[in-house]
Amino acid sequence: MKKSKYKLLLINVIDTRVVDDGNMFIPLHRLTSFQPLSLGIIAALTPDNWDVEIIDENFDEFKYTEADLVGLSSTSMCINRAYDIAKIYLSKNIPVAIGGVHATLFKEEVCKHCTSAIAGEAENVWPQLIEDFYNSSLKSIYEAGYADLSIPVSPRRDVFEKYDYEIATMEFTRGCPFNCSFCGVPIYSGHKLRYKPVSTIIEELKEIKQNYVIFKDDNLIGSSKAHKAKTVELFEQIIANNIKKDFLCFVSINIADDINVIKLARKAGFVLFFIGIETENLKAIRSIHKEINENPARKAYKETFKRLHKEKVAVTAAFICGFDTDTVEDIHDRAKFIMHSSLDTFTFTFLTPLPKTPLQLQLQEENRIIKNNYPEDWIYYNFCHLTYQVKNGDTKDMAQVIYHYLIKLHTAKMFRKKLLKSFFNTGSLRTTAATYVFNKHNHVFLKESKSLLLLQRTYDFLRKSGLIRQ
Repeated sequence: MKKSKYKLLLINVIDTRVVDDGNMFIPLHRLTSFQPLSLGIIAALTPDNWDVEIIDENFDEFKYTEADLVGLSSTSMCINRAYDIAKIYLSKNIPVAIGGVHATLFKEEVCKHCTSAIAGEAENVWPQLIEDFYNSSLKSIYEAGYADLSIPVSPRRDVFEKYDYEIATMEFTRGCPFNCSFCGVPIYSGHKLRYKPVSTIIEELKEIKQNYVIFKDDNLIGSSKAHKAKTVELFEQIIANNIKKDFLCFVSINIADDINVIKLARKAGFVLFFIGIETENLKAIRSIHKEINENPARKAYKETFKRLHKEKVAVTAAFICGFDTDTVEDIHDRAKFIMHSSLDTFTFTFLTPLPKTPLQLQLQEENRIIKNNYPEDWIYYNFCHLTYQVKNGDTKDMAQVIYHYLIKLHTAKMFRKKLLKSFFNTGSLRTTAATYVFNKHNHVFLKESKSLLLLQRTYDFLRKSGLIRQ
C-alpha cells in the first residue's frame, strides 16, 4: 500500500580509512567546501511526497538513519565504503541505489552490493526508479546514459543548508573534448561538451547565497571557437545581470591564448583558474597525449602565468608524477619548478591509472598494475599512491621520492609564501583571498593558518562593507 509520505536518504560517500601495508599511503582529506551537486539534482527529481535528507561524509561520518530508500554517490576510491553502508540497509530490507562514476563504469560489480546500480546520469532514470520503488519492482541496473542538458534539472539547494558550505557548486557543461590518457572524464561523461542553457545558470546564480562559487565543469573553455563562444556568452550574461560572486573554474591552458576572454572572465568575477599543467617536461606531456599543452607558445609557462596575473587572475596548477618518462631526477626538477615558479597554488599527486582509461588499459596489457585486487584495492586509487610498476628505476624508490616532495611542498609555510607572492603578482586582495578560500579545504594545514584566515576575513569585511571589489 502506497504511503502518503516517504523518506529518501542521500549520502555523499567519503572513505577516509588509512591502509597500512608498509607502503606510502595518504588518506583522503575531507573537502568540506564543495556541495555534492548530483545529490541536489536527485533531490529535485524526487516527488514532493518525499522528505529528502543528505549526509555528506565530508562533514559527518555516517550514522544509521531511518529511511524508505537510500541513494549513495561514490567514486572508485570510495566504493568500498559505499558497499559497507549499503550492507547495513540491505540487512534491514531497505532498498539501496548506488550511482556515480564507479557505478557508471562497473555496474555489474556494483549491483552485487546494492538493490540498484545507476550507470550514467541519473536525470534519465530517477523518476522511473521511484515508480519502480512504489511497485516493488526495482531493477538491478538502470542504464541512464547521458542526460539532455538542454532540458536541465536545477538542483534543490535547500538540502545543502544542513551543512556550512562556504562554496556553492555550479555546473554549465559535462564532458571533455580532449584525449589525455590518464583522464576518466571522456570515459564516463563523453568527449562532446554538453551545455545547460545560460539562462538557467543565471537563474541558479541569483538564488545562491554564498559569495564563493566553483564551476565543477571539467573544462569550461573547451577546445573550439564554438566552445569559446558559449563560455563568452556565460561571462557576458553574468556581467549583464550584475551577479557579484568570486568564481573558480577548471580550464585548459588555451584560455591564456585570448587576452580578451581573460579580461571578460575577470570582469565577470572569475578570479582563479585551475589548470592541468601536469608537468614541465615535454616528453612526459607527449607520453600522456595532452596535445593542448604541447603548443610552443604554451611551453613558456612563466609568460602564461604572467599574462593571467596581469589581469588579476590567479592560477592553481595540477602537477602529476610517475609518468613512464619520469626518472627520480625529473621528480626533483618538477618540485623545484613548482617552488620557484610564480604559481599561486598547486596540487602535486601520483599518476593514477583511473578505471577504463587508456592509461589503465596500457598498464594492464603490460602487466604492470600492482594494486589489482578489486574491489578491495580501489581505495588505493586516490592520487596518493603508486598503483603500478614504474618504467625507470625501482617502484618503491620512486614512490618515496614523490611522497617526500608531496609532504615537503604541502605545508602552510609554502602556501603562505605562494599566496603572498600571489598578492604582489596580481595586485588584488580579492584574488588572493578567494584563492585561499578555494584551496584551504583541499589542504588541512591551511585551515590552521591564522595569517591567511585573517587575510580572508579582512577581504570579506571590506567586500560586505562595499569598500572593495577589485
